[in-house]
Amino acid sequence: MKIYDQIKQVLEGREGDIITAGDLKHQLQLLHGTKPGSVIPSDFCYNRFNAGITFTKHLFEYLTKSTYKYLGENVTYTGLIYHKSKSTQEEVVIGEWRDGVKTIYPSEMQDNDTISADQIKHLYEEYIRVLRFELHVLSCQPTELRHLIGRIGELYCAMMTNGHLARETNQHGFDVVSQGRLISVKTTAQQSNGCIVFNKNTFEKFDDVFVVHYRDDDFHILYYGSKTPVEEIARTYKNTYEVDLGQLKKLNSGKDYSSLVSTI
Repeated sequence: MKIYDQIKQVLEGREGDIITAGDLKHQLQLLHGTKPGSVIPSDFCYNRFNAGITFTKHLFEYLTKSTYKYLGENVTYTGLIYHKSKSTQEEVVIGEWRDGVKTIYPSEMQDNDTISADQIKHLYEEYIRVLRFELHVLSCQPTELRHLIGRIGELYCAMMTNGHLARETNQHGFDVVSQGRLISVKTTAQQSNGCIVFNKNTFEKFDDVFVVHYRDDDFHILYYGSKTPVEEIARTYKNTYEVDLGQLKKLNSGKDYSSLVSTI
């Protein structure tokens, strides 16, 4: 019996369970005498491509090097497909799944900034679930979750502007690219008397500003537009520009973002 079939037999009825590689290898050795070194769970993942495999048999979702979620065959999986290059040891996105349909990007699209709108929406939903858990189960305050809320703000901006995320966090001062324009995204959960901060050294590197305010269990666009009016109302402190949220609201006065919201 092939290892793929051995795994299905051993894990029958355990769909949704998190499996450790060590435990799986031990079970196959006990039941089938399979050598542990020949059992490579990552060869059978939906979201991970290993060089030298056909990538046609999928059972797991890769979580960490030693843990996998057992999904089973032919599930309606949605997510990105990662591959670690031997030459650089960096993980790159080479494709995606959408409702069980697999797409491998052309070589010229791999290892670039392009992640489809469907995947950005999927990531947004996943991050929102984590946020709700942090807020309502672990009782964290929104202001304690700056990194998480900041990432959600970037995904929110990408969805609203039909853009894509920058390759690296704060790459050259911008976070999202839309229609050739570089957008700096700022997300805050502060009260209306707070402020947002820009790095003066990278302010010239982007075109537009997208400010998201998290309040009342929702994300609201506080400002979206050219950086010029923002710079005009900013005060300088050392190497930063500080902009009061109240002043941003005045800049935002009269603007209607409903057409953006309807694109989600």
